[in-house]
Amino acid sequence: MTVLLLYGGRSAEHEVSIDSAITVYKALVQLSHQVVLIGISYEGKWYLQHTIERPIRCTNALHLIPGDGVYSHEGKLQIDVAFATTHGTGGEDGDLQGLCRLCNIALCGCDTVSSALGMHKALSCELFARQAIPTVKSIVVDAEQDLEDLAYFQDICHLLGKKLFIKPECGGSSIGVCALSNAKPSEFIHAVMTARLYSERVLVQQLIENMYEAECGILRTKDGQLIIAGPARVIDIGKAEDGWLSYRHKYGPINTAHLKIPSDIKDDIALKIRAYALQAFQAIACDGYARIDFFVQDETIYLNEINTFPGMTEKSHYPQLLFSEGYSLEAVLESLLHDALKRFSLAQNRVYHAPSC
Repeated sequence: MTVLLLYGGRSAEHEVSIDSAITVYKALVQLSHQVVLIGISYEGKWYLQHTIERPIRCTNALHLIPGDGVYSHEGKLQIDVAFATTHGTGGEDGDLQGLCRLCNIALCGCDTVSSALGMHKALSCELFARQAIPTVKSIVVDAEQDLEDLAYFQDICHLLGKKLFIKPECGGSSIGVCALSNAKPSEFIHAVMTARLYSERVLVQQLIENMYEAECGILRTKDGQLIIAGPARVIDIGKAEDGWLSYRHKYGPINTAHLKIPSDIKDDIALKIRAYALQAFQAIACDGYARIDFFVQDETIYLNEINTFPGMTEKSHYPQLLFSEGYSLEAVLESLLHDALKRFSLAQNRVYHAPSC
């Protein structure tokens, strides 16, 4: 099988995406698949690559033709299915998914709608609430909101308190995030402005203290079953420095957060987390795979977010979660490739013409 591997992108998670691609590439080669590499530059342009390099080599530009596929200067790229490690904006938010759909490319993982919902945290939380899945109380700050309005800041503190967690409403990997233990107007403005660098809208949440983070991974197997891996507890050695699982503690060279497997989470709490993870996966109509993150404070569980393109680096938690259930990365990829081709075939066989009158 020939697999198109997409990575990079116009995203703050560009570098993580390349790390994920390296890991996935090795596994695909191990499975004896032919791999066609496409690097997406910081400008969002697609280039054919011979090897995975930093920076992406911008010398062999590609063209996409709706209804047909991807072309280089030598002609159409002959591929069977695509796998993307494009984390963050442009690659995980529905844009890439819609583009692949338009160009008749079978893509592993979630579709346009579920990807968009997963990336836009306020929207996904609204759907989770309808399923009675507990989430952290939050407020969305729109791009037009005047941050100098003291009354607005006071209203937020009245609703959420002065312990605030501020992050991009559309983003991931803890980029652009700030925790305020006793928010002051100037600190609030600075935190929101930082988050606005990465997202048009900003999510302001209650800061959940004295909690630990837990994660579940979900995979649709070849036989169509949904495997729920975890929950596993996140051990963040550097949490005291930042107060949350930060970007540098996810991907940095030292004090990197890791999973405790098997977990020491109480059985009744673990069962609830697994149930919420499955509900969340289904609430936004995910397909293929996802990682679902939680906060646990004493006996209270909060669903934090769902990741529809979870990291696949050597340090990433999703592969570790599935490995704990007996699924190697190679087995995970085989399931995802099979699922993508199956869904693509179903889409191709749908009727797209109105019945004759």
